[in-house]
Amino acid sequence: MPSLNHQLESRSRIENQFFYALVVLQLAISVGSLLGSHSLRSVESTVLNDGAALTSYRSQLDRLQTQMEGGHAGRDDSGNLRALATTMGLSLHVLAETGHPGFATHSSVTAQQAEAFRQLATRPVVDTRWIVDYDRELREVAQSLEHERAATNTAEEEFLGQAQKTHKILLCVERMDAATPLLLLSTILCMTWLRREMRLQVVHGTKIEVELRQERSSLENRIQARTAELQSEVKERMRVQQLNRGRNQVLEMLARDEPTEEIFRVLVEVLAKHRSTWASALHLLEDGILHLKASTDLPEKLIRNLQQLSAGMAGVSELEALSQNKALILRDLAADRKPWTELLRANGIQSLWSAPFFGPDKSPLGTLTIYTLLQYAPSSADLELLETHSQMAAMVLERCRLQDELRRHAYHDSLTALPNRVLGQERLATAIRRAKRNGESIAVLWIDLNKFKQINDVHGHAAGDSVLRQVAERLSKRLRESDTVARMGGDEFMVVLEDIPGRADGQRVAETLLDTLKLPVAFQDLQLSITASIGIALFPDDGDSADELERNADLAMYEAKFGNYGTRTFSSVLNQALIDRRELEQEMASALKHGGFELHYQPQCDQNGRVAAFEALLRFTHPTLGVVPPSRLVPIAEESEMIISLGTWVLREACRQNRQWQVEGYPPVRVAVNISSMQFAREDFADRVAEVLDETGLAPQFLELELTESVVVKDFTESTRQLQRLKRLGVSIAIDDFGTGYSSLNYLHRLPIDRLKIDRSFIQLLNAPNSTLPILEAIISMAKNMELGVVGEGVETDEQMAMLCLKGCDLLQGFLYSRPVSADRAKFLLHAGPLYESLMREDALAVAAV
Repeated sequence: MPSLNHQLESRSRIENQFFYALVVLQLAISVGSLLGSHSLRSVESTVLNDGAALTSYRSQLDRLQTQMEGGHAGRDDSGNLRALATTMGLSLHVLAETGHPGFATHSSVTAQQAEAFRQLATRPVVDTRWIVDYDRELREVAQSLEHERAATNTAEEEFLGQAQKTHKILLCVERMDAATPLLLLSTILCMTWLRREMRLQVVHGTKIEVELRQERSSLENRIQARTAELQSEVKERMRVQQLNRGRNQVLEMLARDEPTEEIFRVLVEVLAKHRSTWASALHLLEDGILHLKASTDLPEKLIRNLQQLSAGMAGVSELEALSQNKALILRDLAADRKPWTELLRANGIQSLWSAPFFGPDKSPLGTLTIYTLLQYAPSSADLELLETHSQMAAMVLERCRLQDELRRHAYHDSLTALPNRVLGQERLATAIRRAKRNGESIAVLWIDLNKFKQINDVHGHAAGDSVLRQVAERLSKRLRESDTVARMGGDEFMVVLEDIPGRADGQRVAETLLDTLKLPVAFQDLQLSITASIGIALFPDDGDSADELERNADLAMYEAKFGNYGTRTFSSVLNQALIDRRELEQEMASALKHGGFELHYQPQCDQNGRVAAFEALLRFTHPTLGVVPPSRLVPIAEESEMIISLGTWVLREACRQNRQWQVEGYPPVRVAVNISSMQFAREDFADRVAEVLDETGLAPQFLELELTESVVVKDFTESTRQLQRLKRLGVSIAIDDFGTGYSSLNYLHRLPIDRLKIDRSFIQLLNAPNSTLPILEAIISMAKNMELGVVGEGVETDEQMAMLCLKGCDLLQGFLYSRPVSADRAKFLLHAGPLYESLMREDALAVAAV
């Protein structure tokens, strides 16, 4: 047995190796910090002394060596070695239990402190700064040091008590997942050296060796388990990070609005990168056939076979997955004896997993497939990866669908599905560039449906929408695929005819479209008749830009509409007149919106010359044209369908003004308002009249509505019902311009009317060689027999006035009494007395001229 002196000679080597182990350990920590996902901020060891009387642990060892060399060694040398070994063991124990590098010393702690340390060591640590005290036997301390010393008060225990107070190492660490395995390896090596050097035959030496061996075995098992856990965590973290990188890349491409094909290519590449033996392919379902959209790492021959997978191909794995609505897993293609799997094996594929993906409505969209070059059974993580990427493919398709829908809404008309104004203008501009390059001609046809608003007003917007859809369908069917038809707004369409040989060809196509549109349109149980007006402009003769061609075709269309030509080709002769008319229409629309119209009033006088009623007449003063007569205003208002809103304004303003005169104390009289055919045809016209009367407060007996014969007899049955509704309101009805239209007694006696207005043409010819006196007498006699009032219109001379009064005309209207005057001047005529007397008439005219 070696002598104790010989044993103690190795003390210096042990100590040196202990500090060398610390150096190696700290070096491992430094290297690990470079490898780890988190950095080690600091590692420092400090000797803490409780007082000046206590010396450092190394000084204690030096004193022990001196005593042993002088032959005074005792059991303290064993305690010293035991303390050294236990310190290292405790450090390894902390490392194994917590997964964090650290050192611990053996010292006395209370049970509460031990429990606190145990809880600290078992919970995840993010940023920790602590001093570890633990029992040297690696047990939970239950007794204090004083109790221990009372039981075995030996020199060794007292020495150990001092060592416990002097040797404590303070550490600052952060969690280091990647560095821990290297740290553990270096620690094991240190323990191996210590174990070899510490086979000492001293008191308790055998016990120390056994403890170290047991501790090492237990530590190695824990290290292996912990290392496996860390490796699994690192792999999972890397998998999640790789998955997130792929997902983020796809999302970034979506945000940049990159092509779908490019996004799918990146998607399959990201999936295949997870394993070196993987290849992948993505198919989309279109008309029952799976079309290959993206693939990676597949042989070219196999890619050709994957291009289209149809239901007629038996045993195709991708189609089976789609039909089963779940992932299909083939771990060994050799066991699946089908022609398709044999084809795959011939191209080096040993296994495959195919996952279908679906839209928000659960409809199948396609499949995503992983092909492996080795026979491979997928793990749950692999299947989760496939499922995640298939969901990403579905997300890409849904995002692209939404983007396509937004583009469609932005560039197509939602009602007819035709290109809208924006896309129509783009296509026209593109056609012009192509025509310039190829030296070709283009015809632009501007189509407007005549009286379309009347269909909406009479039959409702559902009927109007149906007409527009059917018109769009008819136009599209009559044109070539290279041509464009676009809905430009409302009831206007534009047709772009490319490569047109000449002007006559554009005219021929326009007439063909007109004939197509003349056919009745079916709506519910109705057959609606429609007509259209078409203007034609040619490139390059009538303009070399999209704006110029559109404008000129539009102007030609207006000429066709006003002249009832059907079609009209633009020419320089028409240009200025069309521009003036279009500008006037725009000015009228602006005047209606901003109060630019006004009403003038012409009196209707009884045979005594007193004012019995006024006729409200529309007036408009153009900034440059001056006063525009009604004969020019009304046709434009009717053709542009402005007449409905304009007529409503006239009705409301006339009632309001008449009520205002009454409030101011003037004698109450009727006010007559002309009603257009489009107004009268509205089913809710009587309701609108009632609303105006209620709004203005005018009693219905003071309102008279003037209608022409042609308006009333156009649809006699419906006109009768409409007139009856109006009569129930209490308003008066007059037939204007009587004698110029049908003048049918059969119709006349069945209509609920109050007055007839003799047209001015009959009155002006009273004194002509071919006098109209017999006609005038017949009209007045018929009216009297039917108990209808009679108004003579256009009275300008005393002779005319005298003849009308002689024949029994009730009211007279014309310049003989007063020109139409403003509302402020008209009210003075109510107090002017008999206007037919010369003096009073001159006074009235003077008032009107003010």
